[in-house]
Amino acid sequence: MALNVAVYIDWQNVYNAARRAFGLTEAPSEEGQISPYRLAQLLATGNERGEDATLVRVEIHRGLPSASKDPIGYGANRRHSAAWMKENFAVVIPRLRPLRYPHDYPKEPPEEKGVDVQLALAAVEHTTGDPPLCDVAIIFSHDTDLVPVVQTISRLTSAAHVETAAWKSDTFSARLRAPGVRAFHHELTFDIYEGVQDLVNYAHKG
Repeated sequence: MALNVAVYIDWQNVYNAARRAFGLTEAPSEEGQISPYRLAQLLATGNERGEDATLVRVEIHRGLPSASKDPIGYGANRRHSAAWMKENFAVVIPRLRPLRYPHDYPKEPPEEKGVDVQLALAAVEHTTGDPPLCDVAIIFSHDTDLVPVVQTISRLTSAAHVETAAWKSDTFSARLRAPGVRAFHHELTFDIYEGVQDLVNYAHKG
């Protein structure tokens, strides 16, 4: 029986973790970017599902710069989101939440607020709705603040309905470990990163 799979990506966390895991912290800013759709396709077929899986949704949760305070960042973010959706408009959905700017910006950088909560609510809603959007929700993040979403989905449905994913290298190992939940985990190595990387600099127009 085919299973509907949805993937939820904590974008800034995943990007920063890729740069740390694979020695890219001094590389150009586009290093660490991936195609969410191509990676989600790999995750959907993982855990021995193979072709018995249908990728029904890819949500990318990310902060959105201010058009007035950071027009270059805002434009790059919008072009990046458009490129994601172009790969599959029916499945790929950017979920952009405005960044919070401190009073002394640009001395202090803006912050993401509520992105992890937005991701968590979407994953829980889509696995527990009537009817549910997906049979399996895959949470791609290294942020332990998202452990409760793994526990909640497992408690309201079962551990078979939630999975986690994280980058892995010889020098980097960080993943969502939910006590009491035996959720399947996808270890994503450099070979996988290379296969789905996106080296476009979206700050450049055209």
